[in-house]
Amino acid sequence: MTKETFDIKQKAVIVPVTIEADGLIHRFFFIVDTGSYETLLCEKTIRMIGYTSVDSFEDVPVHTVSGSATAYRYVIDNMTALGVSKKGLKVISMQMPSGSGAHGLLGLDFFEGKDLHISFRNGTIRVD
Repeated sequence: MTKETFDIKQKAVIVPVTIEADGLIHRFFFIVDTGSYETLLCEKTIRMIGYTSVDSFEDVPVHTVSGSATAYRYVIDNMTALGVSKKGLKVISMQMPSGSGAHGLLGLDFFEGKDLHISFRNGTIRVD
């Protein structure tokens, strides 16, 4: 069990994330998005870890609050957050709204098979 704190004034649950790609370790901050099934990396983040458009294996239509768009699916070597590690996680990548302050979104697929506990009163999140 790993417990992290978050700033409830930010109006989003933002947690540290580590991504391993091509033998390098990258550290980012992602928003926990329980309204999204899939984990998403913004386009800039996917480029920062060394992926290019040729690494994408599928185009997928997505529906957001802003409308419809096309995202690209990638396989991430290893992603870790809140004590959970996922190897070979399939993620989507697309442009995120500016000003979000995050490099991506952790969707429900990341927490599959786990219990997710969020306390907005205490500003804590943990995974069991």
